[in-house]
Amino acid sequence: MTDKDETSEKKLERNPEWSVWMQEAQAGDKKSYNKLLSAITPALRRFVQGRIFNIDAIEDIVQEILMAIHKSRHTYRIDQPFERWMYGVARYKMIDYLRKMTRHTKKEILSDNFETFSELASNNNDEGILSRDLSNALEQLPEKQQRIINMMKIDGFSITETAEKMEMSESAVKVAAHRGYKKMQDWLVKNGYDDNL
Repeated sequence: MTDKDETSEKKLERNPEWSVWMQEAQAGDKKSYNKLLSAITPALRRFVQGRIFNIDAIEDIVQEILMAIHKSRHTYRIDQPFERWMYGVARYKMIDYLRKMTRHTKKEILSDNFETFSELASNNNDEGILSRDLSNALEQLPEKQQRIINMMKIDGFSITETAEKMEMSESAVKVAAHRGYKKMQDWLVKNGYDDNL
């Protein structure tokens, strides 16, 4: 990275002091580390609240993110904005939460998960990788499932409207969508969206 590139990246930071505190924390400064944790916790809470709709899970996810940041703090490079690194950790932890949630329940909640995945992908310009991965996951599906998911989650059609346009029963649309979400989720997990952090 050139000096110009580094300067440009630093200008993108809303809280440049976080990068300074993290560098100091990596050097063993406990006061800076405590200041950093105190500052980022409410920011992470807002970040999670805007993307996860299960209110009861928000605090647990925030704590998981903070633990992941603590465990992987040695991987932070001083030549990159801390916020980008931090929110990258947060995104992966939220996706991990969604994966675990769908693994441990029999309820048809994958529809909500897809909306949350989409929200994660579209809510921030830095999240283009996730957006591309969602597109790639969608491309793994048969054309009919792709059309159903596009209609319901991108075009905003209801199940009834989708069923009419696809000339299918509503229950068949639900089953096709559910299977599509599951296939997409499996593809995402196989391609790195897991608990490696």
